[in-house]
Amino acid sequence: MTTGSTGPDVTAVQHLLTHHGRATAADGQYGSGTRAAVTTFQTDRGLTADGVAGPRTIGALVVTLREGDRGPAVQALQTLLNARGAALDADGDLGPATAGAVRAFQSARGLAVDGVAGPQTWAALFGTGGTQPPGSTYDSLSEAQKANARTIIAVGKGAGVPERGWVVALATAMQESTLVNVDYGDRDSLGLFQQRPSQGWGTQAQVQDPVLASKAFYGVAAHTPNPGLLDIAGWQSMPVTQAAQAVQRSAYPDAYARWETLAREIVAREGGVAPVG
Repeated sequence: MTTGSTGPDVTAVQHLLTHHGRATAADGQYGSGTRAAVTTFQTDRGLTADGVAGPRTIGALVVTLREGDRGPAVQALQTLLNARGAALDADGDLGPATAGAVRAFQSARGLAVDGVAGPQTWAALFGTGGTQPPGSTYDSLSEAQKANARTIIAVGKGAGVPERGWVVALATAMQESTLVNVDYGDRDSLGLFQQRPSQGWGTQAQVQDPVLASKAFYGVAAHTPNPGLLDIAGWQSMPVTQAAQAVQRSAYPDAYARWETLAREIVAREGGVAPVG
């Protein structure tokens, strides 16, 4: 999408820009204001700042949404679902009707039917690559995603965590935040691992610090008593998704498995980074 584009996909992008703090009129017209907001967003996320809402930019804009979420990102979701055949009020409230529409769309597209609008569901809604959303293969990762991945690996190295632990951490961060250090999430969840200050993971600043958040996930952080990966007995013999779930205690414990292949590729490509203590 670029200047002159119109329609519900543009409206959805505009709602997502507003969600990310760049208030944009949701008029379905890709004018100069939308282009400027996209350019600013791209600059902030380490993307090519060309003002074009292509696959990588859309991959960075989308956020995982679940029943109970509210706000402009939900309006973006509802707008796209309506354009694909649903009949929802675009009220920004992800209630049972919207969750049901997500499940129906997922079923029709051969996706995992969980009612959660994650990267794959967004990619299918936007039509940006079927079940392989932008940012879900190494070559499609943004520079910001790669930088965060290198930090996770470097912290693991510095803590003496074996390579398998890096894979678990990367798969977790990919599922939780798509390797983007986000300043939003479910309830008070924040950062790469969507750690919650209210659950003892640290202050808002600490859980949004990639180094400290990585240390917390591995279980080597001084700022939180919460158990991390190294505190989990037998984690090295567990499947990646089980090891990740032991730390995260997610409502969707099987979701981490889908990112194991990408996590291993990232380790193969970025594993030479210097350790961070």
